[in-house]
Amino acid sequence: MKLSDLTASKIHIIGINGIGMSALAIYLKKNKFDVSGSDIAYNANTVNLEKHKIRVNIGHKISNIKNKDIIFYSSAIKNNPEIKEAKKNKIPCFNRSKLLQIICKDKFTIVISGSHGKTSTTSILGHLLVHAGLNPTIISGGIMQNFGQNIYLTDSKYVVVEADESDGTVFKLSPKYLIFLNVDREHIDFYKSYPNFKLKVKKYILSQIQKDTKIFINNDDPFLSSLKKYSNKIKTYGSNKKSNYSYKLINLNDKKSSFDLFKNKKILFKSLSTNLLGEHNVQNLTAALSIIDDLGYVIKKSHILDFKGTKRRLNIIGKLKKTIFIDDYAHHPTEIEKLINVSSLYKKKHIFFIIEPHRYSRLNDLYNEYLRVFKNINNLIILRTYEAGESYKKGMKNSKNLVNDLNVLNNQSTKYIENYRDLFDLLDKFVLNKSESIIISAGAGEISNQIRFFYESRK
Repeated sequence: MKLSDLTASKIHIIGINGIGMSALAIYLKKNKFDVSGSDIAYNANTVNLEKHKIRVNIGHKISNIKNKDIIFYSSAIKNNPEIKEAKKNKIPCFNRSKLLQIICKDKFTIVISGSHGKTSTTSILGHLLVHAGLNPTIISGGIMQNFGQNIYLTDSKYVVVEADESDGTVFKLSPKYLIFLNVDREHIDFYKSYPNFKLKVKKYILSQIQKDTKIFINNDDPFLSSLKKYSNKIKTYGSNKKSNYSYKLINLNDKKSSFDLFKNKKILFKSLSTNLLGEHNVQNLTAALSIIDDLGYVIKKSHILDFKGTKRRLNIIGKLKKTIFIDDYAHHPTEIEKLINVSSLYKKKHIFFIIEPHRYSRLNDLYNEYLRVFKNINNLIILRTYEAGESYKKGMKNSKNLVNDLNVLNNQSTKYIENYRDLFDLLDKFVLNKSESIIISAGAGEISNQIRFFYESRK
């Protein structure tokens, strides 16, 4: 199916307020397609959709799909009445991966995938390619601060797109360039086991080589690095000096990160600086710069400094008295660990962490990893587990268990807080404290909205 096949169709998107689906809806609208959608609640993405004159129905009802010709739905959608009604009436239904596949078909597509860092790398690469003159369409899984939304639309044949591995979306695409950032134990509910996930990634990468896709993999990731033996067409990047593109750190602090970039051990860029913090962001930037160099484009150092980041990636919300509030999306132990590492760059400040665990299934599957990452972390607050549509089952570990085990096993003073009212009371006390403090809140659920509400109501 091609995009042109949908020209006369009335398209309906279920779960349209999601960060990924909203970007695709805007893409369709900008290309003059008749598109509407539905979701369970109004959010910031709804506002953006309405600015683009896309009708959003709040609440899933069978009347929403009346006279619709084709339906696309988010992978998060389960047991939905609109889908049931559509199938009953033989209206074609496809998930998000199919829509992305249709949009990318016949385009020069650069795909970014992996367990962590997709949104940041997609946004960085897209931003730099705009400056380089390629001016691609960028479809990101987060709000790009330079563009003010999760999509940057152009008439270019080039598309830079974040492709999710969580629901197998990436495996449906046939890009010209593929960056695979890392592979971690995640989304086991979809893949059934970690070995299954790794096997799927391996087969996909090797299949893309046969299609002459240019593959770039993270040489610091043990699993991905093991795949380079299968083909000399696979290019590598990372801190490993034997990588095709490698970086050497110069300095990491709470303002900037600086590094040298090498191509096959020869200096490509001397003393690059970015406002992004932490080595993981240097690694993401190296991935982006590798693609730009391979494409034959040139960027200026100032273009890197111009990148403002993506929303919910170590964003400073603001300051109340002497307390700075920072918001982050981290919810997997690997992501939280990197966040903790970055926090060490803030010298002479009291650091407090507020963590909202995301999904019972993730907490239980990675329970020992959570225990390891949080071991001996001072000033740690853990909130009730955000269910994300899951139901608690007897015998499962929850946030209370996590706090209890941390305190018993490590003699810590980790605090459990059940609700946001109690958290706000505690935060009010923090703000009254005269010492300079940083409060870092992290999670993929409700925490960002709640902390931002707290800040706005007190500033």
